[in-house]
Amino acid sequence: MKKNLMTLAVAATVATTAATAVNAAKYVSPEGTGEVILFPFYNADNGNATNMHLVNTTKDVKAMKVRFVEYKNSDEVLDFNLYLSPEDHFAFGVIKNPNGTGAAVITADNSCTVPALGGPNGDFSGTTTENADGSITRIQPFVNYQYANTKDVDSSIERTLTGHVEVIEMGVVYDSAGQTVKLGTALAASATHGPTGVPASCANLEAAWAAGVWAGTDIAAGESAGAGVTAPTGGVYGLSYHINVEDAAAFGIEPTALDDFATQVEHTNPGSLFPSLASGSTSAVVFTRNAATSAGAWKTVGFAGAAAAAQASSATLMTASLSNDVMINPALGGETDWVITFPTKRLHVDKATKLTVVDPFTDNWVGNDQGTTPKEKPACEVVGVKQWDREEAITSPTNGFSPSPAASTNKVCNEVAVYAMGTGAASALSVETGLKNLSFPYSEGWMRIAMAQTLATDSPSNGAITGLPAIGFAAYKVNNGAMSYGNTSEHKTDSVTSGGI
Repeated sequence: MKKNLMTLAVAATVATTAATAVNAAKYVSPEGTGEVILFPFYNADNGNATNMHLVNTTKDVKAMKVRFVEYKNSDEVLDFNLYLSPEDHFAFGVIKNPNGTGAAVITADNSCTVPALGGPNGDFSGTTTENADGSITRIQPFVNYQYANTKDVDSSIERTLTGHVEVIEMGVVYDSAGQTVKLGTALAASATHGPTGVPASCANLEAAWAAGVWAGTDIAAGESAGAGVTAPTGGVYGLSYHINVEDAAAFGIEPTALDDFATQVEHTNPGSLFPSLASGSTSAVVFTRNAATSAGAWKTVGFAGAAAAAQASSATLMTASLSNDVMINPALGGETDWVITFPTKRLHVDKATKLTVVDPFTDNWVGNDQGTTPKEKPACEVVGVKQWDREEAITSPTNGFSPSPAASTNKVCNEVAVYAMGTGAASALSVETGLKNLSFPYSEGWMRIAMAQTLATDSPSNGAITGLPAIGFAAYKVNNGAMSYGNTSEHKTDSVTSGGI
């Protein structure tokens, strides 16, 4: 479905109620561009690297928050402000820190970041290297500052080796008559690349935060650095691919884009935990399907209370099941990983007790279980697993040629869960950190993971959405001597709603 059709559908549903008319409604962009880009996976473990691109398809200067979060509880391990020039392309990668044991971001891109990558950061300072061709390579290590505390037993920097990335547009930086910063230089012009491909002055952007018009603002206190900045407009897309040079394998990974995320400026200082996926609109557009007629429609749902914006973000990603292929044929050296990411989970489960966990999740994260041996207890969700071989679609379970697929109950834990298919199987993505195995009785076939949790909505629908907010993919590898061949497939989802939705 094209965005213009969806926009009409959104407008029609929003117009039906005064409750949602004042808010934009978040939705997954069918065109792949938006205000929020969710990369489901990065991997710097065991010789891996993950390369990512952010592209501004508009003629505006975009202020973006780039945030890397680790796999266990989506604790932040690095973030910075990125200022994309009109029609800019920012390329970066996640690698293992060459001077440590955790992960790091690496880039040779000229786009302005605040702070500049490759700089000091306590025990995890970066490096800046000028190359022979005059380009500059910057490496900024990830940190464990947010989870290295008495709450989390595992405070190791190695915890940063796998995770996911969220990128949120904070606003459009502009210059107009009389709208220049106190430092005397227009901010949009400072971020814009010149004929040599270098921005006019990244230093001006840093100075604006240090002592200029953006200094001293705190979005948590209701303040936003809005001078010379207008509301987000979208038009950003992402691209990523996972590569292991030693293993001669590469996998393309498609990110998810959310649009109409926020209607107001949410421009925050570098290092701020805001904006997050708990920011923006408290309404969401979801896809519904009539069980009797199979007819589909887009509808706007609303949420209320302290967690309303987080629940709206989750609603856009809700699915009652994930389905995808599995290929572990030993004759082909086949390997399959399933990656399941819950981008909003931490916003729901970082609670003192299960009773205070925010729907649709049901279990709380406990960083330090009390007892003789303290341990971390991840927030786990019960799911149903069914598995089929390649012939199940044409074979009756009663004729003896193919048994019915066995149903089992499993729990998915962690914010980024990676499953190597097959008991004791090797990982197609060469993952070690946080890797789990899931048995699969056939050499080739498919699998469905069903999620029966529910997310209740408020006005206008007063119904419920079934499932969990999940994104991800399956990665397949064929080993052929010294060479490997890899491909990925996004998980197939299922929209299930009830009540007034």
